[in-house]
Amino acid sequence: MWEYIHGGSSYRAEKIELDMSVNLNAFGLPSSVKEAVISNMDKAVEYPDPDCLELTNEIVDWEKRHSGYELIDQQIICGNGASELINAAVTASGASSALVQTPIFYGYERAVRNSGIKLIRGDSLAAMPGVRLRTDKDGRYFMPTMEMAEQVRTTRAGLVILCNPSNPTGSCIREDVLEEIVKAAKEAGSRIIIDECFLPICEDYKERTALKFLKDYPDIMIIRSLTKLYSMPGIRSGYAISGSRYWEEDIRRALPEWNMGSLVQLASIAALRDDRYLEESLAYIRQEKDRLMQALLFMGLDLIPGRANYLMIRSRDTDLKAALLEKGILIRALDNYAGLFPKGFYRICVRKKEDNDRLIAAVRECIP
Repeated sequence: MWEYIHGGSSYRAEKIELDMSVNLNAFGLPSSVKEAVISNMDKAVEYPDPDCLELTNEIVDWEKRHSGYELIDQQIICGNGASELINAAVTASGASSALVQTPIFYGYERAVRNSGIKLIRGDSLAAMPGVRLRTDKDGRYFMPTMEMAEQVRTTRAGLVILCNPSNPTGSCIREDVLEEIVKAAKEAGSRIIIDECFLPICEDYKERTALKFLKDYPDIMIIRSLTKLYSMPGIRSGYAISGSRYWEEDIRRALPEWNMGSLVQLASIAALRDDRYLEESLAYIRQEKDRLMQALLFMGLDLIPGRANYLMIRSRDTDLKAALLEKGILIRALDNYAGLFPKGFYRICVRKKEDNDRLIAAVRECIP
């Protein structure tokens, strides 16, 4: 039987009253997106623009406003969610082996294996048993180290896959480590995929984005997702930013024609134009994250204070997912993430105050 390994409760048999397992913007779907879909429903009878020209131009404008980088439309590849782009980028990489950050969103390992590419797990500095995960200022726990840069040089893997900030830890790759991995990939002739789906949620997004490396090393593919940022998982929308014309062309060939419907394109455009939604929601989420983090730490839980909209915690003695399910709350168990040891790790999304308060009260009842 196929194992359900995502977060989310939509397809579950259990009765879930509060879902904190998926890392979506706590403000929910923007009203501007709802209005765009409803008011343009008649366009569902039309074939969509296969080149997503209007959406691509909107992405270029968004990046200029938010990241400060000026891109051209040929660098943007639109996709039916980040997952479609991940699979297309891996397939089109031409690599025979891939060095993958560990732990990482399982979709990358799945894409690598499905493409018949040899998977090599990247070195990461892990917290050993007995170490309390109280601080993560420099991305020390379960994150790439300088050793991963050496792995790039020694293995000469054709593809390197990174996630910044990490899913599931929420930590960002240390800047000097990221720069060294990129330098090593350039020396080895490796292509790099960098997942930045959650990076725009981080306050220092402009300083951390890998867009700064594209000029000197174009063989980087940056993956973005509108799903998490605008809470629209049912409207599959994401994009990749390429520095390499050859890799970009191969990815486009790997994608199906009309891979983004008309309504999806219009919904995405409406989301990208809604800067007020983004500004208000991200400020709120950052404040609530700090409050939730402090409450969980006070209860004695091990915790990595991630930079995105989720926290990775460890419960040593309690099956926290099962205990919270009894109270109608779903969190994400991380047992299927390679590289997380020992067991007992969970990921919790930061939601609005009333939901976070309910979680805090429930965890307090579950922890002895």
